[in-house]
Amino acid sequence: MTLAVRSPELTDTARPVRRRDGWIFAGALVVAVVAYAVNLRGALDFDLDEVMYTFAGQNVAGAGSVSWGPEPIAVHPPGHFLLLGGWMLLTGTAHGPTVEALMGARWLGALCSVLTVALVGLLARRYTRNGWLMGAAMLLVTFDAFLLRFGRTALIEPTAVLAGLLVVLLAVRLRHAPSPVYVGVVGLASGVALLIKEPLLFTVGVPLLAGVLERDWAFFRRAAAAAGIGGLVWGAFPLWAVLNRAGGWWWSEHDTSLNRLAGFLQVSGLNRTGVSSTGVFGDTFRTYAGGYLIFGLGAAGLLVLAFRGGLFHQRRLGTRDASLVAFGVLSYGFLAYCLLLGQANEQLTVYSVAPAALLTVLAWGPAFRGTAVICAVAALAGIATWGLTVAAVRDDGTERMAAVLTRDYACIPVNATGNALRWAPALTRNHVESFPDGGAALRAGIRLFLLSPKDSRMRYGTSSPQLDTFVRRYGTRLQSFPSRRYERLELWSVPTALPATRECGNQRPPVSARASARSFLALTGGMIGGIALMTYAWHTGNRRREWARHWAAR
Repeated sequence: MTLAVRSPELTDTARPVRRRDGWIFAGALVVAVVAYAVNLRGALDFDLDEVMYTFAGQNVAGAGSVSWGPEPIAVHPPGHFLLLGGWMLLTGTAHGPTVEALMGARWLGALCSVLTVALVGLLARRYTRNGWLMGAAMLLVTFDAFLLRFGRTALIEPTAVLAGLLVVLLAVRLRHAPSPVYVGVVGLASGVALLIKEPLLFTVGVPLLAGVLERDWAFFRRAAAAAGIGGLVWGAFPLWAVLNRAGGWWWSEHDTSLNRLAGFLQVSGLNRTGVSSTGVFGDTFRTYAGGYLIFGLGAAGLLVLAFRGGLFHQRRLGTRDASLVAFGVLSYGFLAYCLLLGQANEQLTVYSVAPAALLTVLAWGPAFRGTAVICAVAALAGIATWGLTVAAVRDDGTERMAAVLTRDYACIPVNATGNALRWAPALTRNHVESFPDGGAALRAGIRLFLLSPKDSRMRYGTSSPQLDTFVRRYGTRLQSFPSRRYERLELWSVPTALPATRECGNQRPPVSARASARSFLALTGGMIGGIALMTYAWHTGNRRREWARHWAAR
Protein backbone atom coordinates (compact mmCIF):
# COMPACT_ATOMS: atom_id res chain seq x y z
CA MET A 1 0.00 0.00 0.00
CA THR A 2 1.20 3.52 -0.76
CA LEU A 3 -0.53 6.29 1.14
CA ALA A 4 0.26 9.85 0.17
CA VAL A 5 -1.26 11.57 3.18
CA ARG A 6 2.21 12.43 4.53
CA SER A 7 3.39 14.05 1.33
CA PRO A 8 3.96 17.74 2.07
CA GLU A 9 2.49 19.35 -1.02
CA LEU A 10 -0.33 18.98 -3.49
CA THR A 11 0.51 19.42 -7.17
CA ASP A 12 -1.57 21.16 -9.81
CA THR A 13 -1.15 18.25 -12.21
CA ALA A 14 -3.60 15.43 -11.57
CA ARG A 15 -2.03 12.06 -11.01
CA PRO A 16 -2.28 9.62 -13.90
CA VAL A 17 -5.20 7.30 -13.29
CA ARG A 18 -4.18 3.77 -14.09
CA ARG A 19 -6.60 1.61 -15.97
CA ARG A 20 -7.00 -0.69 -12.99
CA ASP A 21 -7.95 2.20 -10.75
CA GLY A 22 -10.50 3.35 -13.30
CA TRP A 23 -12.11 -0.09 -13.21
CA ILE A 24 -12.10 -0.02 -9.40
CA PHE A 25 -13.80 3.38 -9.43
CA ALA A 26 -16.41 2.22 -11.94
CA GLY A 27 -17.00 -1.03 -10.07
CA ALA A 28 -17.57 0.79 -6.78
CA LEU A 29 -20.09 3.07 -8.47
CA VAL A 30 -21.95 0.06 -9.89
CA VAL A 31 -22.15 -1.42 -6.39
CA ALA A 32 -23.57 1.88 -5.11
CA VAL A 33 -26.18 1.99 -7.88
CA VAL A 34 -27.29 -1.57 -7.11
CA ALA A 35 -27.45 -0.90 -3.35
CA TYR A 36 -29.63 2.18 -3.76
CA ALA A 37 -31.86 0.49 -6.32
CA VAL A 38 -32.54 -2.20 -3.72
CA ASN A 39 -33.14 0.52 -1.14
CA LEU A 40 -35.76 2.22 -3.27
CA ARG A 41 -37.50 -1.06 -3.98
CA GLY A 42 -37.72 -2.07 -0.34
CA ALA A 43 -38.23 1.21 1.57
CA LEU A 44 -41.85 2.18 1.03
CA ASP A 45 -42.66 3.60 4.46
CA PHE A 46 -42.21 7.36 4.75
CA ASP A 47 -42.23 10.05 7.43
CA LEU A 48 -43.63 13.53 8.00
CA ASP A 49 -40.64 15.46 6.66
CA GLU A 50 -40.79 13.57 3.37
CA VAL A 51 -44.44 14.55 2.97
CA MET A 52 -43.71 18.21 3.72
CA TYR A 53 -40.76 18.30 1.31
CA THR A 54 -42.90 16.70 -1.38
CA PHE A 55 -45.56 19.37 -0.88
CA ALA A 56 -42.80 21.98 -1.22
CA GLY A 57 -41.45 20.46 -4.44
CA GLN A 58 -44.91 20.28 -5.98
CA ASN A 59 -45.66 23.85 -4.92
CA VAL A 60 -42.43 25.06 -6.53
CA ALA A 61 -43.18 23.17 -9.73
CA GLY A 62 -46.88 23.95 -9.91
CA ALA A 63 -47.30 27.35 -8.27
CA GLY A 64 -43.79 28.82 -8.18
CA SER A 65 -44.00 29.02 -4.37
CA VAL A 66 -41.24 27.82 -2.03
CA SER A 67 -43.66 26.68 0.67
CA TRP A 68 -45.39 23.69 2.18
CA GLY A 69 -48.10 25.75 3.86
CA PRO A 70 -49.41 29.30 4.17
CA GLU A 71 -45.96 30.73 5.02
CA PRO A 72 -42.66 30.57 3.07
CA ILE A 73 -40.17 27.87 3.99
CA ALA A 74 -37.72 29.62 6.29
CA VAL A 75 -36.35 26.79 8.42
CA HIS A 76 -34.24 25.72 5.42
CA PRO A 77 -32.96 27.76 2.46
CA PRO A 78 -34.84 27.30 -0.84
CA GLY A 79 -32.00 25.61 -2.77
CA HIS A 80 -33.02 21.99 -2.30
CA PHE A 81 -36.71 22.70 -2.87
CA LEU A 82 -35.99 24.44 -6.17
CA LEU A 83 -33.97 21.41 -7.24
CA LEU A 84 -36.79 19.13 -6.10
CA GLY A 85 -39.36 21.14 -8.03
CA GLY A 86 -37.26 20.89 -11.18
CA TRP A 87 -36.88 17.15 -10.64
CA MET A 88 -40.65 16.74 -10.35
CA LEU A 89 -41.19 18.66 -13.58
CA LEU A 90 -38.61 16.43 -15.24
CA THR A 91 -40.17 13.19 -13.94
CA GLY A 92 -43.79 14.24 -14.49
CA THR A 93 -44.83 14.02 -10.82
CA ALA A 94 -45.33 17.74 -10.20
CA HIS A 95 -49.13 17.51 -10.40
CA GLY A 96 -49.64 13.86 -9.44
CA PRO A 97 -50.63 12.22 -6.15
CA THR A 98 -48.42 13.14 -3.22
CA VAL A 99 -47.26 9.59 -2.48
CA GLU A 100 -46.32 9.04 -6.13
CA ALA A 101 -44.37 12.32 -6.17
CA LEU A 102 -42.67 11.35 -2.89
CA MET A 103 -41.50 8.04 -4.31
CA GLY A 104 -40.23 9.85 -7.40
CA ALA A 105 -38.35 12.36 -5.25
CA ARG A 106 -36.53 9.48 -3.58
CA TRP A 107 -34.76 8.80 -6.87
CA LEU A 108 -33.21 12.26 -6.58
CA GLY A 109 -31.94 11.35 -3.11
CA ALA A 110 -30.51 8.10 -4.43
CA LEU A 111 -28.82 9.92 -7.33
CA CYS A 112 -27.23 12.42 -4.94
CA SER A 113 -26.03 9.55 -2.74
CA VAL A 114 -24.40 7.76 -5.68
CA LEU A 115 -22.72 11.04 -6.67
CA THR A 116 -21.54 11.37 -3.06
CA VAL A 117 -19.87 7.96 -3.38
CA ALA A 118 -18.17 9.20 -6.57
CA LEU A 119 -16.92 12.38 -4.85
CA VAL A 120 -15.54 10.33 -1.96
CA GLY A 121 -13.56 8.33 -4.52
CA LEU A 122 -12.25 11.49 -6.16
CA LEU A 123 -11.32 12.98 -2.79
CA ALA A 124 -9.59 9.76 -1.74
CA ARG A 125 -7.47 9.97 -4.91
CA ARG A 126 -6.16 13.30 -3.66
CA TYR A 127 -4.69 11.48 -0.65
CA THR A 128 -3.53 8.11 -1.98
CA ARG A 129 -2.15 6.52 -5.13
CA ASN A 130 -3.56 3.16 -4.09
CA GLY A 131 -6.69 2.45 -6.11
CA TRP A 132 -7.78 -0.27 -3.71
CA LEU A 133 -7.90 2.21 -0.85
CA MET A 134 -9.95 4.55 -3.01
CA GLY A 135 -12.37 1.70 -3.72
CA ALA A 136 -12.50 0.80 -0.02
CA ALA A 137 -13.48 4.36 0.91
CA MET A 138 -16.24 4.30 -1.72
CA LEU A 139 -17.48 0.93 -0.48
CA LEU A 140 -17.62 2.10 3.15
CA VAL A 141 -19.64 5.17 2.20
CA THR A 142 -21.98 3.09 0.05
CA PHE A 143 -22.83 0.73 2.89
CA ASP A 144 -22.66 3.21 5.74
CA ALA A 145 -25.99 2.70 7.47
CA PHE A 146 -26.66 6.41 7.98
CA LEU A 147 -26.21 7.36 4.33
CA LEU A 148 -28.18 4.28 3.27
CA ARG A 149 -31.03 5.38 5.53
CA PHE A 150 -31.22 8.92 4.20
CA GLY A 151 -30.18 8.08 0.66
CA ARG A 152 -33.47 6.28 0.15
CA THR A 153 -35.61 9.20 1.32
CA ALA A 154 -37.07 12.33 -0.21
CA LEU A 155 -35.29 14.45 2.40
CA ILE A 156 -32.76 17.26 2.10
CA GLU A 157 -29.83 15.32 3.58
CA PRO A 158 -28.58 13.52 0.42
CA THR A 159 -28.42 16.82 -1.47
CA ALA A 160 -26.75 18.60 1.45
CA VAL A 161 -24.11 15.89 1.99
CA LEU A 162 -23.25 16.04 -1.71
CA ALA A 163 -22.99 19.85 -1.68
CA GLY A 164 -20.79 19.91 1.43
CA LEU A 165 -18.45 17.25 0.06
CA LEU A 166 -18.15 19.16 -3.22
CA VAL A 167 -16.95 22.24 -1.30
CA VAL A 168 -14.23 20.19 0.42
CA LEU A 169 -13.16 18.51 -2.82
CA LEU A 170 -12.90 21.82 -4.69
CA ALA A 171 -10.94 23.38 -1.83
CA VAL A 172 -8.44 20.51 -1.93
CA ARG A 173 -8.30 20.30 -5.71
CA LEU A 174 -7.77 24.05 -6.20
CA ARG A 175 -5.33 24.40 -3.30
CA HIS A 176 -2.61 25.89 -5.52
CA ALA A 177 -4.82 27.52 -8.15
CA PRO A 178 -4.55 31.29 -8.71
CA SER A 179 -6.30 33.25 -5.99
CA PRO A 180 -9.17 34.53 -8.17
CA VAL A 181 -9.93 30.98 -9.32
CA TYR A 182 -9.82 29.53 -5.81
CA VAL A 183 -11.78 32.33 -4.18
CA GLY A 184 -14.38 32.47 -6.94
CA VAL A 185 -15.01 28.75 -7.41
CA VAL A 186 -14.79 27.66 -3.77
CA GLY A 187 -16.69 30.74 -2.61
CA LEU A 188 -19.58 30.21 -5.01
CA ALA A 189 -19.71 26.49 -4.20
CA SER A 190 -19.80 27.39 -0.49
CA GLY A 191 -22.64 29.82 -1.06
CA VAL A 192 -24.68 27.26 -2.99
CA ALA A 193 -24.07 24.71 -0.22
CA LEU A 194 -25.31 27.17 2.42
CA LEU A 195 -28.40 27.82 0.30
CA ILE A 196 -29.16 24.11 0.57
CA LYS A 197 -28.52 23.53 4.29
CA GLU A 198 -27.08 26.05 6.73
CA PRO A 199 -25.30 23.54 9.04
CA LEU A 200 -22.93 23.00 6.08
CA LEU A 201 -21.14 26.00 7.54
CA PHE A 202 -18.77 23.48 9.15
CA THR A 203 -17.70 22.18 5.73
CA VAL A 204 -17.18 25.75 4.54
CA GLY A 205 -14.82 26.11 7.50
CA VAL A 206 -12.66 23.11 6.52
CA PRO A 207 -10.18 25.17 4.39
CA LEU A 208 -9.96 27.79 7.14
CA LEU A 209 -9.03 25.23 9.78
CA ALA A 210 -6.64 23.54 7.35
CA GLY A 211 -4.81 26.84 6.92
CA VAL A 212 -4.52 27.20 10.69
CA LEU A 213 -3.23 23.63 11.09
CA GLU A 214 -0.62 24.26 8.37
CA ARG A 215 0.28 27.68 9.74
CA ASP A 216 -0.15 28.86 6.15
CA TRP A 217 -1.63 32.30 6.64
CA ALA A 218 -1.66 33.20 2.95
CA PHE A 219 -3.90 30.21 2.27
CA PHE A 220 -5.97 31.07 5.33
CA ARG A 221 -6.66 34.52 3.89
CA ARG A 222 -7.74 32.98 0.56
CA ALA A 223 -9.99 30.53 2.40
CA ALA A 224 -11.46 33.37 4.45
CA ALA A 225 -12.19 35.33 1.27
CA ALA A 226 -13.92 32.29 -0.23
CA ALA A 227 -15.96 31.82 2.95
CA GLY A 228 -16.91 35.50 2.81
CA ILE A 229 -18.19 35.09 -0.74
CA GLY A 230 -20.13 32.05 0.41
CA GLY A 231 -21.74 34.12 3.14
CA LEU A 232 -22.56 36.85 0.63
CA VAL A 233 -24.34 34.34 -1.62
CA TRP A 234 -26.23 32.94 1.38
CA GLY A 235 -27.38 36.50 2.10
CA ALA A 236 -29.79 36.13 -0.81
CA PHE A 237 -31.93 33.96 1.50
CA PRO A 238 -32.86 36.55 4.17
CA LEU A 239 -32.96 39.29 1.53
CA TRP A 240 -35.47 37.22 -0.47
CA ALA A 241 -37.63 36.81 2.63
CA VAL A 242 -37.58 40.56 3.32
CA LEU A 243 -38.43 41.44 -0.28
CA ASN A 244 -41.38 39.02 -0.11
CA ARG A 245 -42.65 40.69 3.11
CA ALA A 246 -41.78 37.64 5.19
CA GLY A 247 -38.77 38.95 7.10
CA GLY A 248 -40.47 38.59 10.48
CA TRP A 249 -41.43 35.00 9.74
CA TRP A 250 -37.87 34.24 8.57
CA TRP A 251 -36.41 35.59 11.81
CA SER A 252 -38.95 33.71 13.93
CA GLU A 253 -38.01 30.40 12.28
CA HIS A 254 -34.29 31.09 12.60
CA ASP A 255 -34.66 32.15 16.20
CA THR A 256 -36.24 28.76 16.88
CA SER A 257 -33.46 27.00 14.96
CA LEU A 258 -30.76 28.87 16.89
CA ASN A 259 -32.40 27.95 20.19
CA ARG A 260 -32.51 24.32 19.09
CA LEU A 261 -28.87 24.43 18.01
CA ALA A 262 -27.84 25.97 21.33
CA GLY A 263 -29.77 23.33 23.24
CA PHE A 264 -32.27 25.75 24.79
CA LEU A 265 -35.19 24.14 22.93
CA GLN A 266 -35.30 20.34 22.66
CA VAL A 267 -37.95 19.04 20.26
CA SER A 268 -36.09 16.15 18.61
CA GLY A 269 -33.11 13.88 19.14
CA LEU A 270 -31.49 12.47 22.28
CA ASN A 271 -31.95 15.35 24.68
CA ARG A 272 -35.73 15.71 24.79
CA THR A 273 -37.55 15.64 28.10
CA GLY A 274 -39.23 12.30 28.71
CA VAL A 275 -37.15 10.41 26.14
CA SER A 276 -34.41 7.99 27.18
CA SER A 277 -31.09 8.61 25.40
CA THR A 278 -30.07 4.99 25.91
CA GLY A 279 -33.45 3.96 24.57
CA VAL A 280 -32.82 5.96 21.40
CA PHE A 281 -29.49 4.22 20.87
CA GLY A 282 -31.11 0.88 21.58
CA ASP A 283 -33.86 1.54 19.04
CA THR A 284 -31.38 2.54 16.35
CA PHE A 285 -28.48 0.20 17.05
CA ARG A 286 -29.58 -2.58 14.73
CA THR A 287 -30.32 -0.15 11.91
CA TYR A 288 -27.09 1.84 12.29
CA ALA A 289 -24.65 -0.73 13.72
CA GLY A 290 -22.34 -0.58 10.69
CA GLY A 291 -22.41 3.21 10.73
CA TYR A 292 -21.54 3.36 14.43
CA LEU A 293 -18.52 1.11 13.77
CA ILE A 294 -17.28 3.37 10.96
CA PHE A 295 -17.70 6.43 13.19
CA GLY A 296 -15.62 4.77 15.90
CA LEU A 297 -12.86 3.70 13.50
CA GLY A 298 -12.85 7.14 11.89
CA ALA A 299 -12.49 8.86 15.26
CA ALA A 300 -9.53 6.62 16.12
CA GLY A 301 -8.06 7.31 12.69
CA LEU A 302 -8.39 11.05 13.25
CA LEU A 303 -6.25 10.86 16.39
CA VAL A 304 -3.68 8.63 14.67
CA LEU A 305 -3.40 10.91 11.64
CA ALA A 306 -3.06 14.03 13.79
CA PHE A 307 -0.24 12.35 15.75
CA ARG A 308 1.51 10.94 12.68
CA GLY A 309 1.27 14.26 10.91
CA GLY A 310 3.08 16.05 13.73
CA LEU A 311 0.28 18.12 15.25
CA PHE A 312 1.11 17.14 18.83
CA HIS A 313 4.89 17.60 18.67
CA GLN A 314 5.48 20.00 15.75
CA ARG A 315 2.30 22.04 16.28
CA ARG A 316 1.55 21.98 12.57
CA LEU A 317 0.55 19.61 9.78
CA GLY A 318 1.48 19.16 6.13
CA THR A 319 -0.95 20.21 3.45
CA ARG A 320 -2.51 16.82 2.83
CA ASP A 321 -2.82 15.86 6.47
CA ALA A 322 -4.22 19.28 7.38
CA SER A 323 -7.21 19.15 5.02
CA LEU A 324 -8.25 15.65 6.10
CA VAL A 325 -7.72 16.36 9.80
CA ALA A 326 -9.68 19.62 9.47
CA PHE A 327 -12.55 17.78 7.79
CA GLY A 328 -12.57 15.22 10.59
CA VAL A 329 -12.23 17.70 13.45
CA LEU A 330 -15.07 19.93 12.27
CA SER A 331 -17.45 17.10 11.38
CA TYR A 332 -16.81 15.13 14.57
CA GLY A 333 -16.81 18.32 16.61
CA PHE A 334 -20.17 19.36 15.21
CA LEU A 335 -21.55 15.88 15.88
CA ALA A 336 -20.18 15.81 19.45
CA TYR A 337 -21.68 19.22 20.20
CA CYS A 338 -25.08 18.06 18.95
CA LEU A 339 -24.86 14.90 21.06
CA LEU A 340 -24.01 16.79 24.23
CA LEU A 341 -26.14 19.91 23.92
CA GLY A 342 -28.00 20.36 20.67
CA GLN A 343 -30.48 18.45 18.52
CA ALA A 344 -28.70 15.10 18.36
CA ASN A 345 -30.70 13.34 15.68
CA GLU A 346 -30.09 11.12 12.68
CA GLN A 347 -30.25 13.99 10.20
CA LEU A 348 -27.25 15.76 11.71
CA THR A 349 -25.30 12.51 12.05
CA VAL A 350 -25.25 11.81 8.33
CA TYR A 351 -22.95 14.79 7.63
CA SER A 352 -20.04 12.98 9.30
CA VAL A 353 -20.29 9.86 7.11
CA ALA A 354 -17.80 10.90 4.40
CA PRO A 355 -14.96 12.09 6.69
CA ALA A 356 -15.45 9.03 8.93
CA ALA A 357 -15.06 6.68 5.96
CA LEU A 358 -12.03 8.55 4.59
CA LEU A 359 -10.30 8.51 7.97
CA THR A 360 -11.12 4.83 8.48
CA VAL A 361 -9.30 4.00 5.24
CA LEU A 362 -6.54 6.60 4.95
CA ALA A 363 -5.33 7.47 8.44
CA TRP A 364 -3.15 4.52 9.36
CA GLY A 365 -0.08 5.06 7.20
CA PRO A 366 1.47 3.25 4.22
CA ALA A 367 3.18 0.56 6.29
CA PHE A 368 0.22 -0.39 8.49
CA ARG A 369 -0.85 -3.88 7.46
CA GLY A 370 -3.98 -3.71 9.55
CA THR A 371 -5.53 -1.20 7.12
CA ALA A 372 -6.90 -4.03 4.98
CA VAL A 373 -8.34 -5.76 8.04
CA ILE A 374 -9.95 -2.54 9.30
CA CYS A 375 -11.49 -1.83 5.89
CA ALA A 376 -12.73 -5.42 5.53
CA VAL A 377 -14.34 -5.49 8.98
CA ALA A 378 -16.04 -2.11 8.48
CA ALA A 379 -17.27 -3.06 5.00
CA LEU A 380 -18.61 -6.44 6.13
CA ALA A 381 -20.40 -4.82 9.07
CA GLY A 382 -22.00 -2.29 6.74
CA ILE A 383 -23.03 -4.91 4.19
CA ALA A 384 -24.44 -7.17 6.92
CA THR A 385 -26.43 -4.30 8.43
CA TRP A 386 -27.79 -3.40 5.00
CA GLY A 387 -28.75 -6.98 4.24
CA LEU A 388 -30.53 -7.56 7.55
CA THR A 389 -32.34 -4.22 7.80
CA VAL A 390 -32.99 -3.31 4.15
CA ALA A 391 -32.54 -6.04 1.57
CA ALA A 392 -34.27 -8.82 3.53
CA VAL A 393 -37.03 -6.77 5.19
CA ARG A 394 -40.47 -5.84 3.92
CA ASP A 395 -41.08 -2.19 4.77
CA ASP A 396 -44.51 -1.27 3.46
CA GLY A 397 -46.56 -1.03 6.65
CA THR A 398 -48.07 2.35 5.74
CA GLU A 399 -49.15 1.15 2.30
CA ARG A 400 -50.73 -2.02 3.71
CA MET A 401 -52.51 -0.17 6.51
CA ALA A 402 -53.83 2.43 4.06
CA ALA A 403 -55.24 -0.37 1.89
CA VAL A 404 -57.10 -1.85 4.89
CA LEU A 405 -58.59 1.51 5.90
CA THR A 406 -59.61 2.36 2.33
CA ARG A 407 -61.22 -1.03 1.79
CA ASP A 408 -62.92 -1.68 5.14
CA TYR A 409 -63.26 1.69 6.89
CA ALA A 410 -63.76 4.29 4.14
CA CYS A 411 -64.99 7.72 5.27
CA ILE A 412 -64.44 6.89 8.96
CA PRO A 413 -62.10 9.44 10.59
CA VAL A 414 -58.85 8.15 12.09
CA ASN A 415 -56.66 9.51 14.87
CA ALA A 416 -53.13 9.16 13.49
CA THR A 417 -49.93 8.19 15.21
CA GLY A 418 -47.27 10.87 15.14
CA ASN A 419 -48.69 13.59 12.93
CA ALA A 420 -51.85 13.87 10.84
CA LEU A 421 -50.06 15.45 7.87
CA ARG A 422 -47.76 12.42 7.59
CA TRP A 423 -50.77 10.10 7.10
CA ALA A 424 -53.04 12.37 5.04
CA PRO A 425 -51.53 11.57 1.59
CA ALA A 426 -51.79 7.81 2.22
CA LEU A 427 -55.35 7.81 3.61
CA THR A 428 -57.22 9.24 0.65
CA ARG A 429 -60.63 7.98 1.91
CA ASN A 430 -60.28 8.78 5.62
CA HIS A 431 -60.13 12.13 7.36
CA VAL A 432 -57.06 12.19 9.60
CA GLU A 433 -57.00 13.78 13.05
CA SER A 434 -54.20 14.05 15.62
CA PHE A 435 -55.71 14.34 19.09
CA PRO A 436 -53.06 13.96 21.81
CA ASP A 437 -55.73 12.91 24.32
CA GLY A 438 -57.82 9.76 23.90
CA GLY A 439 -60.83 11.12 25.78
CA ALA A 440 -60.92 14.26 23.64
CA ALA A 441 -60.79 12.12 20.50
CA LEU A 442 -63.75 10.02 21.69
CA ARG A 443 -65.75 13.14 22.51
CA ALA A 444 -65.09 14.33 18.95
CA GLY A 445 -66.53 11.08 17.61
CA ILE A 446 -63.22 9.41 16.70
CA ARG A 447 -63.21 5.65 17.26
CA LEU A 448 -60.32 4.48 15.04
CA PHE A 449 -56.76 4.99 16.28
CA LEU A 450 -53.43 4.29 14.61
CA LEU A 451 -50.63 3.40 17.02
CA SER A 452 -46.90 2.88 16.72
CA PRO A 453 -45.00 1.71 19.82
CA LYS A 454 -41.94 3.63 18.62
CA ASP A 455 -43.89 6.86 18.08
CA SER A 456 -45.41 6.56 21.55
CA ARG A 457 -42.10 5.79 23.23
CA MET A 458 -40.27 8.59 21.42
CA ARG A 459 -43.20 11.04 21.76
CA TYR A 460 -43.25 11.88 18.05
CA GLY A 461 -45.87 14.47 17.17
CA THR A 462 -48.96 14.02 19.33
CA SER A 463 -48.11 10.43 20.28
CA SER A 464 -47.32 9.61 23.89
CA PRO A 465 -47.21 6.64 26.27
CA GLN A 466 -50.39 7.98 27.90
CA LEU A 467 -52.38 7.95 24.65
CA ASP A 468 -50.98 4.52 23.80
CA THR A 469 -52.02 3.13 27.20
CA PHE A 470 -55.52 4.63 26.92
CA VAL A 471 -56.20 3.08 23.53
CA ARG A 472 -54.83 -0.33 24.52
CA ARG A 473 -56.84 -0.35 27.76
CA TYR A 474 -60.22 0.49 26.27
CA GLY A 475 -59.88 -0.56 22.64
CA THR A 476 -59.70 -3.60 20.39
CA ARG A 477 -56.89 -4.19 17.93
CA LEU A 478 -58.19 -4.61 14.39
CA GLN A 479 -54.98 -4.91 12.35
CA SER A 480 -51.20 -4.86 12.75
CA PHE A 481 -48.30 -4.67 10.28
CA PRO A 482 -44.54 -4.69 10.91
CA SER A 483 -42.58 -1.61 9.91
CA ARG A 484 -38.83 -1.09 9.91
CA ARG A 485 -39.24 2.63 10.44
CA TYR A 486 -42.11 2.60 12.95
CA GLU A 487 -41.45 -0.79 14.57
CA ARG A 488 -45.12 -1.73 14.17
CA LEU A 489 -48.27 -0.04 12.85
CA GLU A 490 -51.52 -0.98 14.56
CA LEU A 491 -55.17 -0.09 13.96
CA TRP A 492 -57.37 0.02 17.06
CA SER A 493 -61.07 0.69 17.65
CA VAL A 494 -62.35 2.31 20.85
CA PRO A 495 -66.13 2.44 21.42
CA THR A 496 -67.71 5.90 21.41
CA ALA A 497 -71.33 7.00 21.72
CA LEU A 498 -70.85 10.06 19.50
CA PRO A 499 -71.05 9.65 15.71
CA ALA A 500 -68.32 11.37 13.74
CA THR A 501 -69.04 13.52 10.71
CA ARG A 502 -65.98 14.31 8.63
CA GLU A 503 -65.11 14.64 4.97
CA CYS A 504 -63.91 11.50 3.18
CA GLY A 505 -60.31 12.61 2.72
CA ASN A 506 -58.03 15.49 3.60
CA GLN A 507 -57.42 18.97 2.27
CA ARG A 508 -53.97 19.85 0.99
CA PRO A 509 -52.24 22.67 2.94
CA PRO A 510 -52.56 26.11 1.30
CA VAL A 511 -49.78 27.60 -0.81
CA SER A 512 -47.94 30.70 0.38
CA ALA A 513 -48.26 33.81 -1.76
CA ARG A 514 -45.10 35.29 -0.21
CA ALA A 515 -42.58 32.70 -1.37
CA SER A 516 -41.84 33.43 -5.02
CA ALA A 517 -39.41 30.92 -6.50
CA ARG A 518 -38.75 33.20 -9.47
CA SER A 519 -37.68 36.13 -7.30
CA PHE A 520 -35.27 33.89 -5.37
CA LEU A 521 -33.77 32.52 -8.58
CA ALA A 522 -33.42 36.03 -10.02
CA LEU A 523 -31.86 37.41 -6.84
CA THR A 524 -29.47 34.51 -6.34
CA GLY A 525 -28.60 34.22 -10.02
CA GLY A 526 -27.81 37.91 -10.21
CA MET A 527 -25.63 37.72 -7.12
CA ILE A 528 -23.74 34.66 -8.39
CA GLY A 529 -23.31 36.21 -11.82
CA GLY A 530 -21.99 39.44 -10.37
CA ILE A 531 -19.47 37.63 -8.17
CA ALA A 532 -18.37 35.45 -11.08
CA LEU A 533 -17.77 38.53 -13.25
CA MET A 534 -15.79 40.25 -10.49
CA THR A 535 -13.52 37.25 -9.91
CA TYR A 536 -13.09 36.81 -13.67
CA ALA A 537 -12.05 40.46 -13.97
CA TRP A 538 -9.65 39.95 -11.06
CA HIS A 539 -8.14 36.90 -12.72
CA THR A 540 -7.89 38.62 -16.12
CA GLY A 541 -6.25 41.68 -14.56
CA ASN A 542 -3.66 39.49 -12.83
CA ARG A 543 -2.84 37.72 -16.07
CA ARG A 544 -2.47 41.00 -17.94
CA ARG A 545 -0.12 42.38 -15.30
CA GLU A 546 1.91 39.18 -15.43
CA TRP A 547 2.05 39.39 -19.22
CA ALA A 548 3.17 43.05 -18.99
CA ARG A 549 5.93 42.19 -16.52
CA HIS A 550 7.06 39.35 -18.77
CA TRP A 551 7.39 41.65 -21.79
CA ALA A 552 9.04 44.38 -19.75
CA ALA A 553 11.65 41.87 -18.60
CA ARG A 554 12.42 40.98 -22.23
